[in-house]
Amino acid sequence: MSLFLTTLVRDTSVSQRRQCAIFLLKSHRRQFSVISLSDESAVKKFHAGNNKSILYFTASWCPPCKVISPVYEELSKKNKGTVAFGKVDVDVNNDSAAEFNISSVPTFIFFQGDKVVNSFSGADQNKLEKCIQDLTEKK
Repeated sequence: MSLFLTTLVRDTSVSQRRQCAIFLLKSHRRQFSVISLSDESAVKKFHAGNNKSILYFTASWCPPCKVISPVYEELSKKNKGTVAFGKVDVDVNNDSAAEFNISSVPTFIFFQGDKVVNSFSGADQNKLEKCIQDLTEKK
């Protein structure tokens, strides 16, 4: 444990420690612009719980996925607060891949609420940017 945390634990009240822990968790959560979704229920909750969202189906062994992944991360930061960005590894969460009929990776599916409004496969940065722009302009 770091010296800071050791001092924090020893020299503060329980309520102060709790407030600090909540602050650290919230700060840490904000750093993640792309949410990794490891099971089918998480995927359903993700796109149902967000007005506008994107699911990015990927695989660790996929070279085009490795190219587009940093672009997706950057776009998630640029669009934070307007679009929710999710990521599904097809090898880890194959139930969701089957549910959405994913036959190739990378594949992007765009949602407005529960409704699929667009999708495409491939590591095309321009197309990804255009689809995100289209999604953000929808009412």
